[in-house]
Amino acid sequence: MVRLFSHFQSSVGKKMVIALTGLGLVAYVVFHMLGNLQLFEGPQALNKYAAFLRDIPILLWTVRIGLLSLVVVHIGLAIQLSMRNRRARSVEYTIHRYRQASIASRTMTISGIVLLVFVGFHLLHLTAGVIDLGFSERLDSEGHRDVYGKVVHAFQNPFIVIIYLAGQLGLGLHLSHAISSSLQTMGLERAALNRLLQGLGVAIGLLVVLGNIAIILGVFLGIVH
Repeated sequence: MVRLFSHFQSSVGKKMVIALTGLGLVAYVVFHMLGNLQLFEGPQALNKYAAFLRDIPILLWTVRIGLLSLVVVHIGLAIQLSMRNRRARSVEYTIHRYRQASIASRTMTISGIVLLVFVGFHLLHLTAGVIDLGFSERLDSEGHRDVYGKVVHAFQNPFIVIIYLAGQLGLGLHLSHAISSSLQTMGLERAALNRLLQGLGVAIGLLVVLGNIAIILGVFLGIVH
């Protein structure tokens, strides 16, 4: 037990935990996007989906607490590693050369901050409902909370649309590198696999972003109304 704890206190152990928590968050983001795509099936589909989640409070709060724990551990360890790496450098580099480094890998810190701010805004906006006070909560014809109407109302606002699109940029950049990096940290780093893993990360990141953008622009352009 002591040896295991010491392993996770090391840089390698921390990277492993960051990878595991990151992959857990990626899985949630994918399923969250797929669930929200039910917007295109109409009010009943999305409202029933939202009602199903609320009708099982134990599951809902388990997921929420689990996600919060993953986020806190992921960010906390990432900050620790970043600070440790900074202290390990006796002299700062004056020339940065990025060989075989993608834009996503060079901007992980920036995209992570953008993503964190966006998630906070998203929770306050659509989950807590404390940002857009112009929408009054109502029920649909079957007595479910009108989540569909709330989403449609939200993305008719150009300012909200711009914020969400900016959030998708941060999400796409972060996912495209985080997925391949996490899998490599988990032991899948092989010369033959590197290109495949990088492509997988970009593909999943693109899939999630395009799905979310389809929802945002689908409403804004009047396809969903």
